[in-house]
Amino acid sequence: MTFYAPSSEDCSGRLQFLLLDRNKVLDTDQMGQASIYDAGLNALRTAATLSRPKYNPISVAVGQRLYVLDSSRRVVGAGDKEHCFEALVYGPDGGGYDDWRYSSLPSPPYRPGDIDAYAVVGGSDVWVSSEDEGTYSFDTVRGTWSKQGDWPLSFRGLAEYVPEYKLWFGLSSSESSNLFCTFNLAAAARRLSPPVPRNVWEDLCPPKGWLQDTSSLVHLGSGRFCIARFFCDEPGDADDDPWKMFAILTVVEVRLRGKSGKGLQMVRHKSECYSLPDNNLNQWVL
Repeated sequence: MTFYAPSSEDCSGRLQFLLLDRNKVLDTDQMGQASIYDAGLNALRTAATLSRPKYNPISVAVGQRLYVLDSSRRVVGAGDKEHCFEALVYGPDGGGYDDWRYSSLPSPPYRPGDIDAYAVVGGSDVWVSSEDEGTYSFDTVRGTWSKQGDWPLSFRGLAEYVPEYKLWFGLSSSESSNLFCTFNLAAAARRLSPPVPRNVWEDLCPPKGWLQDTSSLVHLGSGRFCIARFFCDEPGDADDDPWKMFAILTVVEVRLRGKSGKGLQMVRHKSECYSLPDNNLNQWVL
């Protein structure tokens, strides 16, 4: 399936992809127009247009709702900040049909900017964090924002909660490695202090000369994860040698250690390397 965004002579189209559930992907363009791709049915359908386009959205599912927050620095004014946070809800649309619809939520109290880390804590709170603004929490039950602390979260991207171990799994915020590790965000909420990485594991040793670009973590269920890492290979000596892009997908499993069941261990199953097109500037891992 190939997706295209509308474009003009002076502006190329831009698409964003968000995971709606295990089988459905929501895509939006720079105008806020949206569609839903059902991978299980291999079918595409239209969806309601967002109240405002999201230029750099993050999303998390809480219950039957998908919470979508724009983390772009383009949200600069009070008017622009309105509708930067929405929930996608399935239910009656007012016309006698059950469908997906958007519900605007209170704008975050911090200065708009890039969000470095986010997670769902306690089953109903959405945490977002940045180096400049610290960590904030949105209570999805009360519909209110509060500040957790001036400290940023010590991971990058989404940290996934695994109920079997009562821990959050993510990639550390270390610029050089982004190692796979665990965090106790429930304890951080009680202490109002930043979570400390635990059970730090190294899942991959890339070839010499490869520069890591971005990394993402996807929970596959039952303590299994897919770690996606994107790399640039340094060009050769010739002036016309292009940069080469690669993606490495690694499947790992986390288990209790030994017969005593004390502590956790990571089992690395398999890695696959993919060469990406030279013009592939954006990656989505869902």
